[in-house]
Amino acid sequence: MAQIETWKETYTVDFERLSREWITRFFGKDAVEPFEVDILSNPKQHIIDKGGQLFFAVEGGKVLGCVAVIKHNDTDYELSKLAVSPEAQGKGLASALFESAFDYAKSLSAKKLIIESNTILAPALGLYKKYGFVEVKDFVPHYKRVNIKFEKELNN
Repeated sequence: MAQIETWKETYTVDFERLSREWITRFFGKDAVEPFEVDILSNPKQHIIDKGGQLFFAVEGGKVLGCVAVIKHNDTDYELSKLAVSPEAQGKGLASALFESAFDYAKSLSAKKLIIESNTILAPALGLYKKYGFVEVKDFVPHYKRVNIKFEKELNN
């Protein structure tokens, strides 16, 4: 059974590996955007030090999945980079990671959670809807591969 753990320096390589694998599997090898390369290789600087957190599904010392909670401001946080290794899919890891990220944001008294995604990712969209996220119609995406955005208001 995988354990959910928060970021450790040694997990940086896993965060980058899992995120790149996921992006290239669904969107092609050129889909990792230039500004994203620095975020993936320096999550401490871009996520942790700015008030966010990373969560990892770890089993037998192997990192099988990850998700990022990125702070936008004192009340708004983004759930991003949700990825699970193909060999570990179907074991509930995405839900466990998602719940850990969700609980973390609530513990910070977040008022709103944001998710940017793509409509080809049907299982992910189902997960977001299961947790009460609603689609935002007008928005400017942060990534070229994004074509749908969700938000959820939190009542702490």
